[in-house]
Order: sequence, then C-alpha cells, then structure tokens
Amino acid sequence: MKFLKLLLINTSVLTLISAVYCESLTISEYTDMVLRNNSELKSIQLNIESLKGKLAETEKVYSYSLNAGISYIEDHSGKPYNLINRPDKITNIKYEAGIDKQFATGTKIALGFNSSYSSTYMPDGLNNNFSDIEPFIGLQQSLLKDINGGCTKAGIEKIRTNAKSDLYKLEYKKQNILLNAKLIYWDLSYSRTVIDFKKLSLNRTKKILDWSQKKYNMDLIGKSDLLQSQIALKDKELSLQLAYEEEKKVNRSFNQFLNINDGQVKYEVEKFEDKKNNFKDNQTLSKKGARKDLLSALEYVQSAFYDQISAEKSLKADLVLKGHYALNGVERTANDAVKNIKDGSKPSYSLELRYILPLDFKLRKTINQGYESAKISAQKSAEYALIQENNDWLQLIDNWNNAKTRFNIIAAIEKIQQQRYEEDKNLFVKGRVTTTQVLRGEQALDDAELDVLKNILELIKIYEQAEVIYNNNDDIRQLYY
Repeated sequence: MKFLKLLLINTSVLTLISAVYCESLTISEYTDMVLRNNSELKSIQLNIESLKGKLAETEKVYSYSLNAGISYIEDHSGKPYNLINRPDKITNIKYEAGIDKQFATGTKIALGFNSSYSSTYMPDGLNNNFSDIEPFIGLQQSLLKDINGGCTKAGIEKIRTNAKSDLYKLEYKKQNILLNAKLIYWDLSYSRTVIDFKKLSLNRTKKILDWSQKKYNMDLIGKSDLLQSQIALKDKELSLQLAYEEEKKVNRSFNQFLNINDGQVKYEVEKFEDKKNNFKDNQTLSKKGARKDLLSALEYVQSAFYDQISAEKSLKADLVLKGHYALNGVERTANDAVKNIKDGSKPSYSLELRYILPLDFKLRKTINQGYESAKISAQKSAEYALIQENNDWLQLIDNWNNAKTRFNIIAAIEKIQQQRYEEDKNLFVKGRVTTTQVLRGEQALDDAELDVLKNILELIKIYEQAEVIYNNNDDIRQLYY
C-alpha cells in the first residue's frame, strides 16, 4: 500500500517536528489518565464505595452489641403503703450491662448482669440497706420464621443481591465510558491521519493543476480543462478544511474525557494505521464471561427471589422460644450478695413459648402474589437480557469477520487504483489522456485510500469493544470483599 508508506514517512517527519511541543500518549496511558481525571468515572467509583458500605452493613445484624445503663430513684411517697412502718424515703440505684449477639441460626443470646443498691429510711431511725446482683444469660429462638436464620438470611441476601446488581450496573457504565474514551482516542488518531492524507491528495492535485497550466500555456488543452483542474484543487482545499474542523470536534471530546477545558490536544497519539497488522486472518475476538448488564439482571432475579422468601416468612405464623437463667445475690451487703452468686445457691430460670399468628389472610395472599409477580418479571427481564447479550456478541463477531473480509478487498482495490493513477499521470504528461481522466483517477485513488483508513478504524473499534465490554469481566466479589 504505497499511500500508507508515503503517509508514514510524512507523519514521521511531522512527529519529529511536533515532538518538541507534544508529549507522546499511548492508548493505555490515555485510559489511565481518564480513570484518574474524569469526573463521571470518579462519581461512579464513589457510588461503588458507597455500595461497599451498604454491603458491610448487612453483617451488622450479627454483630455484638453492648447495652448498659444506670438509674437513680429517690422516693418520698411512703411506698409501700404500710400504715405501721411507712418509710420516709427510699433510695434506689440500678446498674445494668449486657452483650447481645444474634447468630446465623436465628438464635439470639444476651449475656450480662443487673445490680441495684437500695436504702430505706424509716421514721424510727432503723434504716435497711440491700444489695442485689444478678448475672444472667438469656436465649430467644424463632422455631418457624427464623429457624436456621431463614427470615434474617433472606433479608440479608436480598440486600446483598440488590447491591451486587447495582455494582454490575455501575461497572458496565464505567466500561462504556472507558470504551468511548478509547474510541475518541482512535478517532483523534484517525482525524490526524486523514488530515495528512488530504494534504498529500492536495499536493497531487496541485501537480495536476501545474501540468494543466503548462499545457494550457502551450495551447495543448482548452480553458475548460484548466478550470476543471482549478475546481478540483478547490475541492481538495475544502475537503482539507472540513478535516480540520472535524479534528477540532474530536479534540474537545478527547479533552473532555480528561476534564480539560481546551480546544487543542497537547499530546501526540499512536498512529492507528500501525494496528493493521493486528487484523490478519488468524486474529479473533475472545469473550470471557457474561456482559455486566446481564450479570446485573441475573442478580436482580436473585434479589426478587430472596425478597419473596423474606416476605412469605415475615407474614407467616411464628413460634418463639425464650429462656432466661440467672444467679441471684440479694443481701444486706454487697460482699454477701457476691458470695451467694459464687455459691450458686439462689438460681432462677424461666422458659416461655409464644405462638403468633397474623389473621389478615386475604391481605397476605395479595402481598404474596405481588412478590411472585415481581420475581417472574425479573426472570423475564433476565431472559431478554441474555438473548440480547448473545445476539450483540454474535453481531460483533459478524461485524469483525465482515470488516476483515472487506479490508482485503479494499486493500486490493487501493493497490490497483494506485497503479492506475501512476499510469494516468504518465500518460497525462505525455498528452495521451484528458484532464478529466487523470482527475477521475486521482479521485478514485483518494476514495480507495480513504476506504482503507476507514476500514482500519472500524476494525480497531470493534476490537476495542470486544476487549472492554466482553473481555474484562473480573469477579464482582473483588469489588467489595
């Protein structure tokens, strides 16, 4: 491909000149800069961090908690109402502290102690002091709703799957931003290459105009041929101007991904035509895992499933078992009270079994039907997402194979058009072909060379889409574990 060789030589010279002013920026370096600087990506990352906190919050139900308190009571009412020995004043100070813990089995355990000190002041001056210390252990177990943690686990899994679904959505959005950034990078490389290409085309047309001018001066061609060459040159100038305008648009988009408010890009980018060797016949697209919007839909199905289980269990009857065991020390002095506890001589224990049955049967049925419909809806959405993801991938493969096939044909056409142009140019100098013929040949060569560049860009964009969207599916657990 002679044009590409000439273009590479031309752009190499331009690169040496611009290297004094521009820093070279590879595609990977540009992607890293976008990750660091793009405000939208930063917002997505903060949302991801927020979801990590929400995921950690789901474990809070199984965390230990400390409950402690102190109260002071001074009673002058004379209670108890004993007319013979009515107290003037009762002072009572109570302390309590305990640690609560819920386990994955649904069992709730409380371990702690209660302590109080009371003084009774009698009218006859005989005061009574009592110390009360009670270490205890309490247990509560749901035998229907939360047996083996059923209701609690379902609620936690619902929150977790919802968060995972949102994480996949955010990651998919992040991937699309990075993909668009990469595409803009290659668009800039393409637009700069097109400018160089159109400059070469303009120079070719200038030569044709110079030859036409000489022939016209020698009265070998008519004024119409000369005017035709001048029009062709103006068309090339217009085409170059449009290329510059397009580059300015791409420059703004390129900088926007870097959060730079500037119409000029101060970096030299990779030459996209160098990538043509990546598209030989043995190069194929690969797919690792499912697309993340599909993974999000699948997690939402799980969320709807756990939501239904949680709702069903919360609406059903429950049988709750409670147990309480304590060692009691009630004596006039704190030392005697502690001694009783050590001896274990005054234990107390209780068992309670309580049955709870909601009576709104019709309402329960309606609620359950709503959750069932939500689950089916999520399943249908996931089925559609699965089909769409598969079709999109197959279409991407087709686009890739078709573009590679076209590339071989277009490259062959470009080679022939180059030969034709060289032949027409030599014949035109010798006066054996018309101005119209040589201009048509030059335009056909332009079109063929531009088709080659467009096809290379198409292949690059297809490959980038496959790499970013379908070949970058890390395990979502790495996001929050």
